[in-house]
Amino acid sequence: MELDKKSKDYEILKKTVFSEARGESKEGQRAVAWVIKNRANQGTKYSKDGTIAGVCLKPYQFSCWNQDQKHLIEQGIKKERHVYDAMDEWLPKVYMSPDPTGGADHYFCPSKIPTPDWVQNCEFKVEIGNHKFYKAKW
Repeated sequence: MELDKKSKDYEILKKTVFSEARGESKEGQRAVAWVIKNRANQGTKYSKDGTIAGVCLKPYQFSCWNQDQKHLIEQGIKKERHVYDAMDEWLPKVYMSPDPTGGADHYFCPSKIPTPDWVQNCEFKVEIGNHKFYKAKW
């Protein structure tokens, strides 16, 4: 499935992946995009409407959208426009390739935060770049 660059889902996904993983390799960025897709595939478990945008914008799921941080999204885009624009080369087709996370629906960056409590209820899947990826057991 190729994503429509003009859709709300695409716009929100692109901003989320950029904000959460712009310092990662393309593989690391793809992995974050797949976590979002894996959550959307679980319907309303991770959002009100089961959409990609709904998953990204659900409060406290992706720190870039938290009230105290979301202003940094546009600042980051202005500062690194070339990085943001380059995502259009691969992001529309990200879900046409295999999931590099093995079905993960959670991740975190150990260099930025201590290991969260939620990992106790998850199965470790893979480490890609600076992120560790997990799948919820429930």
